[in-house]
Amino acid sequence: MAIKLFSIGLFDEKDELTRINIEVFPDHTPLIHVDIEGFELSTLKLEIRWDYENDSELMDLIYITRYLQDKGVPHIGLTMPYIPNARYDRINNADEVFTLKYFAEVINSLHFDYVDVLDAHSNVSLALIDRVRQIDVAPLIQMAIDDFKPDVLFMPDEGAHKRYSKMFTLPSTFGIKTRDWRTGEIKDYFLAEQNLVEDRRVLIIDDICSRGGTFYYASKLLRDNGATSTGLYVTHCEDNIANGNLLNKEKSGIEQIYTANPLWHRDMTTSVYSPLDEIKVIN
Repeated sequence: MAIKLFSIGLFDEKDELTRINIEVFPDHTPLIHVDIEGFELSTLKLEIRWDYENDSELMDLIYITRYLQDKGVPHIGLTMPYIPNARYDRINNADEVFTLKYFAEVINSLHFDYVDVLDAHSNVSLALIDRVRQIDVAPLIQMAIDDFKPDVLFMPDEGAHKRYSKMFTLPSTFGIKTRDWRTGEIKDYFLAEQNLVEDRRVLIIDDICSRGGTFYYASKLLRDNGATSTGLYVTHCEDNIANGNLLNKEKSGIEQIYTANPLWHRDMTTSVYSPLDEIKVIN
């Protein structure tokens, strides 16, 4: 389930409450049950955790939060590792809708005590969401570093390099690219420091992966400049990665992919193979 409910104890310990049940009517509207019987509502502290899979969950979040508020729960926080629409943090053309701004307005209208997020795409989303707090991403990236054992870290652009390089002592560099904003096509791509990656294992680090075109070209760029192997860590990973070339090691040259927050539902009770199973989930 994408939305879970936790009680917060005196020392901020969290206990999951298996008290939310969401079903769907034939017209695709939700039937939601939230059981909070047996709690002293006047002192209850709750946290909602929303592990985003699709936009329809936002309506469920609104219904559940407003229900708890109507019941008199005085303190409700939200943990939302992934911020939907976060990549749309600017508009470049008059016909573009600033979806991130309006999404943030919806979240703010629910008046959470806090909103915890993981590795926000940019400071714009952090500025737009009230009482937002960043979860420390460094320990998660360190787990990927410990597993892959790179000699050098690589960030796809200078902004990512400024964000991540100061977290670690390993040498690092970044790519410089020009892109068509409307199509997303990368026009040109080159290394800021060409001699740093030769004969080195390199781990690429960034916040999110969709189809993965940037990382495909990054891996090629690194290998063309002498890297012996490449790995990839992304905090948030969409299932759209399966529609690109990253999971094909022969094409991408990427030895291992890591993510802390897979943005898809995987039924672990089935033995049916999925290419997404090749991605190591860190948590």
